[in-house]
Order: sequence, then C-alpha cells, then structure tokens
Amino acid sequence: MDKKELRKKFTKIRAEIENKEEKDKKIRNNLKNLEIYKNAKSVFVFISYKSEVDTKKIIDMIIEDGKKLLVPLVKGSEMIAVEVKGIEDLEPNKMGILEPKDGEEVSDIDLTITPGLAFDQSGYRLGYGGGFYDKFFAKVDTIRMGIGYSEQIVDEVVHEEYDKKLNYLLTDKGIIKFGAKWKETTQR
Repeated sequence: MDKKELRKKFTKIRAEIENKEEKDKKIRNNLKNLEIYKNAKSVFVFISYKSEVDTKKIIDMIIEDGKKLLVPLVKGSEMIAVEVKGIEDLEPNKMGILEPKDGEEVSDIDLTITPGLAFDQSGYRLGYGGGFYDKFFAKVDTIRMGIGYSEQIVDEVVHEEYDKKLNYLLTDKGIIKFGAKWKETTQR
C-alpha cells in the first residue's frame, strides 16, 4: 500500500475507535503523570480535528498547570509554534482547523505533542502528507511525543529519509519510549 492508501485506511480505523471519551481521559491522565510533562515549561500541542485525540482538555490542563501554551500556525509550507492564552485566541483556518490569527514564532519548546494516523515500533508516524511536523522537527530541538489511541499502533509505517522519529508515543494504554526496547508501560 502506498502512503495515500494507508492514510485512507488509518483515517477509517481511527474514526471507528470506540470509547473515545474514556480513552481521551486516560491519555490526559497518563500525560499529567509523566515526568517529561511535569518538567516542561512550554508545551506545543496541535488543536484536535475530526477523529484525533481530543486536545482541547489537554490545552485546558496545560493552562491550569501554568505552562506556556504553544499551538501551530501554518504559514505557506511551514508550520511555526505561536504562544496563545487559550482556545478563545483561535479561529478556523480555510480547512476548518483552529489556529491563531497571527503571532511571533517561538522556538524554545520543551515538549511537542504530535498527531498522527498511525505510529510504528521504531518511532515513525504516518501524518497527513504535508510534512509540516518533519520540517518543524528539523529546525526545533524539542521532545517529540506522538499522541494517539492504542489501535493506531502498527508494526511498520512507510517512511522517507527526511521523516523524523518520535521520542515517545502516548496512548490510552501508557507511554512508549523509542530508542529503548519496544515496550508499552502500564498506565498509572
């Protein structure tokens, strides 16, 4: 299967996942208990869209925890991180995804929470095909954490030379650290 067919397949799989609210809550709780989250002063997080893990409550948690909240702003073929105070600072872009109207680029980012359609055992992710996160990771030194449902984990994702591996994957079942042996830790 090529990437286009894989994207279609995994979009359908993700859309059909059951008990999403319960799994979203487990993911939030797992994130809250992670040392890498607790130690992060700034967190860059995507704004959930369609069947993605719900990040709106994660955003509320980041704000409540007194961390600097950074969200994506797409400018042409690049994505930058922009600081916002909350969801109310965002408006729908041409695709209907919430993003800031404008803002200054921030590159001092402790933790980046990354979406994906599928995640593999080596730390690669299948994104949406724009290459925004790979370009972003090529220029920003940050902890790269994918976030998704356990049903999105696969043996292998087709990847290119320029694709950047994740450091971690957070799911409803716990955290996976890449670079160590493939193993899911139990949830807390």
